[in-house]
Amino acid sequence: MSRHRRVALRGDEAQLFAQHHARLLRAVRGAVRTPEAVVEDACANAWAILLRRQPERTDRLFAWLRTVAIREAYRLSREDHRATRLEDLGCADGDGWDAFVPDRGSLDDTIEARRALRVLADLPERQRRTLALLVAGYRYAEIQRLRGDATYTNVNKQLVKARRRIRESEAAA
Repeated sequence: MSRHRRVALRGDEAQLFAQHHARLLRAVRGAVRTPEAVVEDACANAWAILLRRQPERTDRLFAWLRTVAIREAYRLSREDHRATRLEDLGCADGDGWDAFVPDRGSLDDTIEARRALRVLADLPERQRRTLALLVAGYRYAEIQRLRGDATYTNVNKQLVKARRRIRESEAAA
């Protein structure tokens, strides 16, 4: 048994389409920022839903149709954003996959970067913060000013301790 019950057509569907289709397209275009193909598909789906549901033919029919079409446009747009097409990526002919498969070097770099972040995370907070500022490009005087509580000597001492811990961690690994 079908999930949707069959509703008889009323015979005025072609007239409704001729009367409202162009206006419906404009309304959906104005309400939803999405490609033209999605707008057209949303309107087509709204017409199909109208045929299936056969709502009352009152003066609110266009408002109902517009609401259905806009909701369909949002739904289709969400689906469109989730799915990446090979044509959009320039790989329709099968070439270009190399851009999506990382080379061995980048995998090794990623593993090394994660290991370095773990080592950095294991440092005491003051050493980690001081070393992070140095790596970010700040000079000793700038680090001293940013930390507020540190002298030039304190900055240097924290960096020496951090580097020693990192060397010890590398030796242990």
